[in-house]
Amino acid sequence: MTYVNLDDSPDALIELFMNFGWGLDKFIDYGKFKIIDCFSFRLGKLKKAVKGVVREQRLDDLNSVLYALHEEVPPASDDVVSLVVIDSINELMFRFEMMQVLEFIKSMRATISKGKGATVVMILHTNTTVLEELAAHLEYLVDGVIATRIEPNLIELGIPLKQLMAKKMRGLPTNPLWVPYAIIDDGVHAVDPAKLAALVRERLKEAEAYRAAIMGEEVKRESKDQGKQ
Repeated sequence: MTYVNLDDSPDALIELFMNFGWGLDKFIDYGKFKIIDCFSFRLGKLKKAVKGVVREQRLDDLNSVLYALHEEVPPASDDVVSLVVIDSINELMFRFEMMQVLEFIKSMRATISKGKGATVVMILHTNTTVLEELAAHLEYLVDGVIATRIEPNLIELGIPLKQLMAKKMRGLPTNPLWVPYAIIDDGVHAVDPAKLAALVRERLKEAEAYRAAIMGEEVKRESKDQGKQ
C-alpha cells in the first residue's frame, strides 16, 4: 500500500493504525506499506522522522504529486497487489481550483490506476456545497463510489450508527441501500440487525423515561404555582 497523507502527520497516521491493533512494522520493513508525506512540509523544524515515509512532498503543484506517485507506486502483477490511498481530496480543494483537482484525478486514473493497474482509493468529506459538487463530478470519472454517513435519525438517541452505500461499482450490480457497519480489530463488519433493534428499543425507553420525568416536574411546578395564586 502507498498512503498519501494530506490531512495529518505520518506519526498520527501510524498511531491510528496501532489503535486498531494493526501493526505496520513488518509491512514497512518489507516495503509493503509506504507513506508519501504531503503534510510535514508545514512543520519546519518540528518535523519528525517517521518510519515508513519514503518521500516528503510539498503541495506547490499537482504535477509534482503525480510524479511522486508514479515513482513510488509499484505496478500490479500476479504477485503484487498495488493499492494507493489518497487521504484526502479535501486538502487539494483548499489549495487548488476544482478543475485543477479534477484534471489531477483524471491523470492519476490514467497513469496510476490504468497504467500501473493500481487500485486507487480517494477519500472526500462532503461537508460543504462546493465539495458536494466535486463529488457529483467524480461519480462520472471514477469506477466506484462508496458513501458513508452517520444515521441521522438515531443521533438524537445517542446512537452513532455508521452506514455505507455502494452507489456505483463498475462491472458489478449495486443496491442503493444504507448498510450499518462497525470497524473492529479484524476489519469492517455489518451490524447485527437484532442487536441494533434491541439497542434502539432500550434508548427509546430511556428517552420516554426522561420525558416522563420532565413532564412530572413541570406538572409539580404548575401545581405549586397555582397553589400560590
